[in-house]
Amino acid sequence: MYLPISRFFIYPLFFLGFLLTYAQDVSLIPTVDTLQKLDIQWFKENRSQNNGVVYLEDSTKIKLIWQPDFYREDIRKKNSPYKLMKFYDKKIGIYQGGGIYFYSCRIGNWKDYDINNELINNQNYDQDYPFTYTQVIDKIKKEYHVDLEKEYGKREYIDVRRGWDKKNPYDYPAYVVVYTLTPEELKNYHPDPRVGGSLPVNNYYYNTPRRYIFIDGRTGKTELDMASDEYYAIAEYYKNKIQREKITENSPSQVPNY
Repeated sequence: MYLPISRFFIYPLFFLGFLLTYAQDVSLIPTVDTLQKLDIQWFKENRSQNNGVVYLEDSTKIKLIWQPDFYREDIRKKNSPYKLMKFYDKKIGIYQGGGIYFYSCRIGNWKDYDINNELINNQNYDQDYPFTYTQVIDKIKKEYHVDLEKEYGKREYIDVRRGWDKKNPYDYPAYVVVYTLTPEELKNYHPDPRVGGSLPVNNYYYNTPRRYIFIDGRTGKTELDMASDEYYAIAEYYKNKIQREKITENSPSQVPNY
């Protein structure tokens, strides 16, 4: 799994309930015109100024990035967790493709075009996740009172990741929502004893206390909810947890003694 983090049940009514209660704030999502060409001269001039960052009148931020084979724009509206990534041909500035991120998750369809604006590739990054990222937004808002769309940039750290190592028989599509605790939450913070001392402290990756919520990407079930300042210990605990459960399903006598 891309994030260091398998029971495939779908509950149609459960999903329907989420679908009916969540209204995504589409105003936060940048849009793309596939026919729009990049002004290469403008790109070059602005790439060398202000660390390659340009702001539009509505405070939309455009990060200009020079890649070996493409010119790239990363576009984010003000206070938005959504980022549009666009790639352009270096010779004449033809749009070559791209897609949307929600925090660290590629979402929806990412498309590639040739110089004639013909679609040559279309990859759906949501296809392995029946429990959608918008349902994650709703779940976290209802159960944890954290609005993932509105709290971007307001906490010291907040992120949403997802991934699936298909070569690992114990793995499955999953999300992990991570955010730093508020000052009020920190007053009552104690490291989760389930991971205390389970791994040596990685001094080079010491975190301020964060909450980690692991969610099954197929059912929406919360698999693990833990607060800690040691990321790698949590990742190791989660990996062992799902492995134990998977082995238990297949053969209770083979449960390892973790």
